[in-house]
Amino acid sequence: MIAEILLREGFALTSFDCVQAIMDMEGAAEPSAIVLWLENAIASVPSLIEPLSKCSKQAPVVVACPSIQRWELRAALAAGAAGVVIYDELDSSLGPCLRAVRVGQICVPREHWRQIDPPVLSARERQTLSLVAMGYTNGQIAERLFLAKSTVKGHLSSAFGKLGVRSRNEAADLVLNPERGLGMGILGLGGEPLQTLPSTAQ
Repeated sequence: MIAEILLREGFALTSFDCVQAIMDMEGAAEPSAIVLWLENAIASVPSLIEPLSKCSKQAPVVVACPSIQRWELRAALAAGAAGVVIYDELDSSLGPCLRAVRVGQICVPREHWRQIDPPVLSARERQTLSLVAMGYTNGQIAERLFLAKSTVKGHLSSAFGKLGVRSRNEAADLVLNPERGLGMGILGLGGEPLQTLPSTAQ
C-alpha cells in the first residue's frame, strides 16, 4: 500500500527490511526522506529514529504507524522525527507530509499539533524534574520540597505526560542529553543551589 501511494505521488522508492540496512548504505546517494513503517506499537520508535536522523542528517524521518498517543508523539519528535502519519490517513496525508518535511516543516496529525511546541511545565513540575535529574528519589524530593510523596508522584506523572516519557530515567535523559533538545533550561529551580545526592532504588 505504501509503495503504491509513494509512486502515485511521484516519489522514487527504495525499500529496506530494517533500520540497519539504511545505515549501511555507505557511499550511496542520500535519500530525500525516510518513511519508517511501524506495524505495531510506537514505543520503540526513539531507538529507531535517533540512529536514522544521525546517519542521514539531510533526510527527514516520517513515522507511519497504526495510532499514536500524546507521550508517543512527544517521544518521536524528541528523537528526531519530522512527521507522523496514521495508517487510516496514509492515502490522503503521506504525500503532503513528505513534501512538507522535505522543505523543513514539521507535520503531525491535526489533533496532535499542540505536542509540537516544547512542553510547558508548572513550577512544581520543574522542581521535581530538576531533582529527578540530580538523582533524588521520590522520598527525598518530598522531603526537600515539603510535599507528600503522593503529590511528588502526581507532579512527575503530569510532567512525564507533557515530555512524552514514561519513566524518571527517560525524563532525566530528555533533560540532560544535549542531543535531545530540551536541556536544563526548561527547569530553572531558582533559589539556593541543590546538592546532588546518590541515586537509590524506589
